[in-house]
Amino acid sequence: MDDWAFLLQRTQRSWRDAGEPSRVKAAVSGGADSVALLLVLAQLSGQEGFSLSCVHVDHGLRPESGQDAAFVEKLCQGLNVPCRVFRVQLRGKSEDEARAARYDAMLNGFSDEPDFALALAHHRRDQAETVLLRLIRGSGSEGLSAMRESSLRPRQGGAALLWRPFLEISPETIRSALAARHVSWREDATNGQEKYLRNYIRLRVLPLIRQRSPQAEEAMGRAARILSEEADFIHNQAEDFLTSGGHACLYDPLRWVSYPALSGLHPALRRRVLRMACPVKLDWAQTEQLRALAPGDQMNLPEGWRAACTKEKLHFLPPAGMAFPPQPLMKHTLRVSPWAGENGDGIRKQAMPRSVFERCALRAWQPGDRIRPLGAPGEKSMQDYFVDKKVPRPFRPCVPLLCMGSRVIWAVGVGPGEEARTEAGGDNVLLTYEGFLPGDASANEE
Repeated sequence: MDDWAFLLQRTQRSWRDAGEPSRVKAAVSGGADSVALLLVLAQLSGQEGFSLSCVHVDHGLRPESGQDAAFVEKLCQGLNVPCRVFRVQLRGKSEDEARAARYDAMLNGFSDEPDFALALAHHRRDQAETVLLRLIRGSGSEGLSAMRESSLRPRQGGAALLWRPFLEISPETIRSALAARHVSWREDATNGQEKYLRNYIRLRVLPLIRQRSPQAEEAMGRAARILSEEADFIHNQAEDFLTSGGHACLYDPLRWVSYPALSGLHPALRRRVLRMACPVKLDWAQTEQLRALAPGDQMNLPEGWRAACTKEKLHFLPPAGMAFPPQPLMKHTLRVSPWAGENGDGIRKQAMPRSVFERCALRAWQPGDRIRPLGAPGEKSMQDYFVDKKVPRPFRPCVPLLCMGSRVIWAVGVGPGEEARTEAGGDNVLLTYEGFLPGDASANEE
């Protein structure tokens, strides 16, 4: 089998493994790898019937970038493949900024279109470079998994499948296939500049490694696959922990994780749980600081969030100004039933005189609210009442209160006031609260 037939066969198998996407957009820079990818996909689309288009991003960082775009457009014209060129402006010239801008254009520039697969021409050496880069940065198993052959990426208006059919193929095989067909491509002069760490690894480090171990790039790709499977396993374990067993709530601003349950996890699983539960992205140092929190500790998080640890829960506290009440509190039902002698538990069920209930409204805590706890000698502020009932501070603004003016008749989930007292033979009703309550472990409820 010649190199071109190998590329076609490998891409066809990868397309099937990726779920046979019906719409494919090829990311084409004009370099050898992406040109080969476009040509292979053009041939394969004719065989398999998927729609194919091309996307090119011009950063404008090099004088010849316009020529690259023209080259790609002409190539697509000859193949009868629709081509769209995005021109982006960068504030700086860093590789990371350029990469982010490129992905943003390619993923979000088609927000009005259905979901698609974005085909990328990354190959075995790109994967090895990524593994080494992330190893240098101290990444864990998730980072060292490097690039996946196929993975979903959220985008405006839906999701895109990032698809890398060449990921296990050497660049030499790709260029050999193009040379045999006398296909030309564009060379990016910046690929030879060693000031970029990735280029330094490609030009200096990997050649030395290959001299001592010719199969090193293939081995690093294999290691990345193994680590990706292990990272997926840990992710699934963390997801199970967060969505079952009453261990967590991921509603903002009532986000929390059970501290006792969290403390019993293996450190690797605890890190993943914390990174998934936290509403903002954490680096390694922040993750370790969060993992070390003990009851009574607090910690500032990115974007104005804070973490506060108690004996029962690790709370993620929102920035000042986040709207209250949270959406789950708005999704409730207060069911009214005839009274049959049951006074309820004061948590989700509570009986009270009909004449009292008919003058009440359900709302969140407001300044000046007071309650006379049922059976208690006097009234107190809701602040003091919440303290007495050991309601965690983050939950207090979100407790549903059935109020008559500033008088709290029933703090749902906490307890009733004296005005809810019923008498035998009186005209009473039984109220049942159906909905989310602060402290509920309902991470996946809608």
